[in-house]
Amino acid sequence: MIKQVKFNFKRIILRNPSFLFFDILIPVMFYLLFTKVMSSNDPSFERDYLVSMMIYANLLGSVLTVANTLVTDYTSGYAKLLQILPLKRWQYYVSVGSCFWLLNVLCVIALGVAGWIFNGIVFSAKLWAILVLVIPLLATPLMLLGVLLATTRNVNTVNVLGNIVFLLAIISGLWWPFELLPHWIQVLGGHTPVYYVAEIARELVNGGSLTLGYFGGIVIWSGLLSSLIYLSEKLMRRVQ
Repeated sequence: MIKQVKFNFKRIILRNPSFLFFDILIPVMFYLLFTKVMSSNDPSFERDYLVSMMIYANLLGSVLTVANTLVTDYTSGYAKLLQILPLKRWQYYVSVGSCFWLLNVLCVIALGVAGWIFNGIVFSAKLWAILVLVIPLLATPLMLLGVLLATTRNVNTVNVLGNIVFLLAIISGLWWPFELLPHWIQVLGGHTPVYYVAEIARELVNGGSLTLGYFGGIVIWSGLLSSLIYLSEKLMRRVQ
């Protein structure tokens, strides 16, 4: 399994610099744009927006990158090739998921370093460890959403449906304060997995008590998306 993870990490991440640019540098650029170019000189805003961009980076990596990778594996015949190898399907998904978990870890670290260098945001070693490990782990339902999109097995469909990441970013309050959104959008956005992950991360950074309801929401979304993946896979097999 470890060898498979290493192989997939080289195949998917290291040999595709565009993934690193898209998933890491774009959120960093957004962070610098909103905290430097449109400076508010508010340390709390800079800290909260840093958390938002950490979640946004994980959103990009977990949905768009995962979906495109799985679809490419299918259309290129790589997924079918695995059927003749002594590698079970769940091992393939676990190894690929591990690669993107590592990518999400790199995203969190890169943004944390940017916040430290450009805005002097310093986290304790304990908080650093928690953020680096917890945020990518809590992004599990986002990764499942990417897997769900990939079950369409069509690149064009994935590219169209992939725009949901920008919608989720908007209604979940990643690009601007959640409380400034219209009430009806807050109602919708307040029940998304992106919102739950972002709020947990903010509670950790601000030293507040953790809301168990957010964890429950992540578990529910994970179960729902897993069920939809199973049903979608079953439907696609029948169609084919």
